[in-house]
Amino acid sequence: MSTTAPPKANKAERLLVPATFITNLGNGIQLTAASYLVFTAQNTMLAVSWLMIAVTIPQVALSVYFGKLVDRFDRRTLAVTSDLVSGVAAIGLPLWLALGGEPSTVSYVASFVLSISAALFFPASNALIKERIPEARLAKFNGNSEVAIQAGSLASAALGGWVIVWTGVDALFYFNSATFFVSALMLFAIGRRPAGSTSAAAAAATAAKATAAAKASGPRPPLARLALLYAIGNIVIITGNSIMLVLVIDAFHSNTGYLGIVDALFGIGALAAPWTFGKLSAKSGLVKTALIGYLVWAVILVTESLHLYAMMAAIPFAGITFCVARIAARTALMKAAPEERTGFVFGATNAFGLAAGTAAVTGISLLVDATKVQYGFYALSALVVVVATATVLALPKSFLAASAAGDEPAAAPAPAPAADSASDADAEVLVAAAAKS
Repeated sequence: MSTTAPPKANKAERLLVPATFITNLGNGIQLTAASYLVFTAQNTMLAVSWLMIAVTIPQVALSVYFGKLVDRFDRRTLAVTSDLVSGVAAIGLPLWLALGGEPSTVSYVASFVLSISAALFFPASNALIKERIPEARLAKFNGNSEVAIQAGSLASAALGGWVIVWTGVDALFYFNSATFFVSALMLFAIGRRPAGSTSAAAAAATAAKATAAAKASGPRPPLARLALLYAIGNIVIITGNSIMLVLVIDAFHSNTGYLGIVDALFGIGALAAPWTFGKLSAKSGLVKTALIGYLVWAVILVTESLHLYAMMAAIPFAGITFCVARIAARTALMKAAPEERTGFVFGATNAFGLAAGTAAVTGISLLVDATKVQYGFYALSALVVVVATATVLALPKSFLAASAAGDEPAAAPAPAPAADSASDADAEVLVAAAAKS
């Protein structure tokens, strides 16, 4: 393994990390405020569930299409456009309310529009990262990005509740709109793609000529399996948040204040994840690091269901291990994805992950309703262990050996969409799976 120090962070990295924090802060606040508005208007959990559906469906349906779009046009422009549309939609919500709009309808429509915009932003931002961050900096960047994601989510949960108490829900919507405009400004400040670099459109136009060379270079990276390894995180996030609420309130008979403490402790653990990831990946490589993170997290999840105080003690370690797995899986997928197809790869991954997470939370919710919430924790733990282990075992031995040596195969220039493209065919598996879900 090379001991050469990675290059210093460039301008794009210095702007993308805070933009990630601001975006996740705004998204969390939007969801908190919209959920509060819908629940207080209709006073049913079903109404909140419909809001979650309104947020999920556009991303599942449009992520693949938008991913392909991202690979044809300038990634920075599309990411900035997404933020601007989101900012307008977010500020339109309180203005519509001020004009007498029905709160539930306003919340559903605004959340739906914001979800469509998010379906574009996810592949655009990930493709922009692949385009602007040197490969030697990807692991470091993804570690810092994961901290920004968790910090933004944590801050939104804490800030959202208090702002509603102090000033009401309208202030949250205005603040959310401002976060999108600030994020757009940061992305714009990254600047144009450096002169001499091939644009996404040009890369796609010339990719067909690289088909023979790509085949001659050996087997392409197993994108679908790496994407599945990353998508496990979606299943954990969507399902874990739901059953944690039931565990604290119903099984442990505690108040919702403990949920804030749990979020804070998880966030504290997440702060230590980049350092832990660096140490572990240096010895084990990205794929094994992801597997170790998921397996240890699954064990910790079972201990969380034993008692309230056991959960409080274990949750910081859950934050560390989950984020380590997430950083490793994202870095492995980003390294393997061809730059000119990164938008499609992450769009398909996002669609599949959200669909799989929705299916998992539905099945585990039925199990919890029929038995008790602890069985939901056992089921989620077992699901993660089985899927993560099976995915890693299904990877080619040559790829695992290269990963363990710290030399994950980088993507060669991808051919244009065609039936004989192993990389695209692998990613198309995700599209079909998401559609079936």
